[in-house]
Amino acid sequence: MAQSPYFRFRLIVFACFVLAAPWVVFGAREALRNAGTSVEEWLPESFEETQKLQWFAEHFVSDDLLLLSWEGCTLEDKRLQRLQAELSRPIQLPSGGETTVFRKLISGRDALDQLMAEPLNMPEAAAKTRLQGWLLGPENDQTCLLALMSPDGLKNRSLWFAHIYDSADRVPGLERDQIRFAGTTRDSEEIDRASSHLLMEMSVASQALCFVLMLVLFRDVILAACLFINALFCQQLSLALVTYSGFQMDSVMLMVPSLVYVLTVSAGVHIINYYRDTSHELGSDGAPLRAVKDALAPCVLAASTTAVGLSSLAISFLTPVRKFGICASASLLIANVVLFTLLPCQLEQIALWKRKRKATAASNPQKTSWRWLLSIVGKGKYVIHVLAIAVLIFSGWGITRIRSSAGVHSLLPADAAILQDYEWVEDRIGPLIPVEIVLRVPLTPQPATGSRGKFIDRLRLVAQVHGKVAQLDDVGVVVSPLNFLPRIPPSGETMRQIAKQVVLNRKLEANADALVEAAMLRHNGTEELWRISVRAYAGKRHNYVNLLNEIETAVGPVVKGADALGLNDVSAVFCGGVPLVQKVQDQMLIDLINSFVTAFGIITVMMILLMIGFARGHLRQASRRSDRMRIVLARTFAGVVSMIPNLIPCVLVLGGMGLAGIPLDIGSIMTAGVALGIAVDDTLHFITWFCRGLQDGRSRSEAVEYAYSRCASAMTQTSLICGLGLLVYSFSDFVPIARFAWLMFAMLFAAVLADLIILPAVLLGPLGKLFHYPQNCESR
Repeated sequence: MAQSPYFRFRLIVFACFVLAAPWVVFGAREALRNAGTSVEEWLPESFEETQKLQWFAEHFVSDDLLLLSWEGCTLEDKRLQRLQAELSRPIQLPSGGETTVFRKLISGRDALDQLMAEPLNMPEAAAKTRLQGWLLGPENDQTCLLALMSPDGLKNRSLWFAHIYDSADRVPGLERDQIRFAGTTRDSEEIDRASSHLLMEMSVASQALCFVLMLVLFRDVILAACLFINALFCQQLSLALVTYSGFQMDSVMLMVPSLVYVLTVSAGVHIINYYRDTSHELGSDGAPLRAVKDALAPCVLAASTTAVGLSSLAISFLTPVRKFGICASASLLIANVVLFTLLPCQLEQIALWKRKRKATAASNPQKTSWRWLLSIVGKGKYVIHVLAIAVLIFSGWGITRIRSSAGVHSLLPADAAILQDYEWVEDRIGPLIPVEIVLRVPLTPQPATGSRGKFIDRLRLVAQVHGKVAQLDDVGVVVSPLNFLPRIPPSGETMRQIAKQVVLNRKLEANADALVEAAMLRHNGTEELWRISVRAYAGKRHNYVNLLNEIETAVGPVVKGADALGLNDVSAVFCGGVPLVQKVQDQMLIDLINSFVTAFGIITVMMILLMIGFARGHLRQASRRSDRMRIVLARTFAGVVSMIPNLIPCVLVLGGMGLAGIPLDIGSIMTAGVALGIAVDDTLHFITWFCRGLQDGRSRSEAVEYAYSRCASAMTQTSLICGLGLLVYSFSDFVPIARFAWLMFAMLFAAVLADLIILPAVLLGPLGKLFHYPQNCESR
């Protein structure tokens, strides 16, 4: 018997992979070393919300602040001034040299003294009132330290965390465990920490669990070891691909290598099962090549459909989801090339060793009989049809109840330290989630008066906006130029009132530099930019869409009525954390729908083409055009019917989320398209063997039994290995990873049940006639 190409070139293949291994490992290490997350970069620059946030950062300050405090931190606490001095010290960079972490540090004491000094000379009580809710607590006793990051501090986020604790240790009477700090700067750092916490341990545990399951299911340590090596190589290759493609690893993409690992195992399980079957039936000579021929069509099609499901995420406007889809789909396709190249060569080498030892090439445990399940499905097929339709309808209603959630609270577990700090700071000082309102007042003279309006009139407009927004229930505090100025009186008409206002207007104009210093006012040459900072409570988990709508509704009429103050063409810009979160929430639902519809549409077309491909011999034999059209039409409907068991798992799990009130997050939106692609894997194997059974002249019932015998065991094995392997990540501190893990677990097991019960019921029912060929149209 002629030697197969796998046998002849196996040593060359082994050498190529050994030489490639160091490059793969190096690329994988670089990907993990350069991992980092920036929540602000999740939306693309083309989005209006992103552009507004960048515009705001250019004119005022970037949203890179921290609020530090501790129990007993009052205006008279000497430790506050000492900590401020310690945090101002430069630190050593890993690359050498020194840098300061914070570009500015403002304490409640500093701000109070500034308001009470010249030129404002505010009474202490009035000054404290101006600071309540953002630098002073509601009872004027608790204060804090406001820290703004320097550019070097933002680049070296891991350093400022340690710098805060080290500085606290150097302050007499203050311990690091007492420090409470929260703010946008900490969010990204905590997301990185949560997503990487115990990641290596969970990865090792997942790999170990998969290997143990392979040992138990294969009952062959050598076969299990070969598949483990393949999966591990492909996992590292997916990480290396991130490095060599120029992407940066982030908290969401950390799931790519684990997903590639279990999907490689899934395809490998089918190859090994086909290898063992053919070795048992026809002997070990040429068994790897025969196994590849059996597995190639369904496995390649399965990999393609899964890649379609993954690549459908590339249409997302959320940057980490888009990167996940691109890298995962590319890695999966490359992994399948590796698997179909390396694994058969390993099987050839194993067969050679066993032949030399005069051992059986591959043990073949007694195959599981699936006739009992076939009997149940055959007798209850119409009940199964009704239940499947009921599940689709009920779960579809549940999908309409899905709501999205964004922000740091939806990404971290409820007991996370940062969330406890958020709650502590917001309870004792004030809210932390910002909505920035910027009033754009043109500086060009007005046509009617030749004047551009008085400074005091522009402040009156700010005061109107401040007052309207402060009345909203969901708004915690409003910080505007009014917090840094004396009370602005209403306009008057008497000579005395006009004279006072002229004097006050001059004083206010003289104090404009202080507003610029406080980042409340900017001049860009053609207009004045007046900042009004609105803060909402993160702990209350507002509906940010409603909050932003309420703010815009309250501000809109005030801006339109600005001409009453002699100010024309005034406009308002809304930016900051809440608009960004609101956009992310809206985009999540849009991306979920788009990715699922895209994946479902493309995979349905692929299934139709597959069904037509199975009938290509009959199409060639058909002499009349009407016969060919009849065959194509029947196969088209067959392709659509074959998608039913793939639709049910996704609808069932997502509908269950909606009914249970589980919010959609960035991890959840990745599951629908991905799970759809994975669910098609088993469907393809089952239908492939079903159609082969029909081609051999079997009845539908016999063809279903044949499909059960050829691939049902491998289907259950892949679901067990992949589902339980991914379920390990449900213990992650990063909610998107944990939710992705258990949702994939639920969808995988729902999918295998659908493929082993619902799909056979469909094939045995009236719709199964669509899969018949002209010569065996009878139904038995």
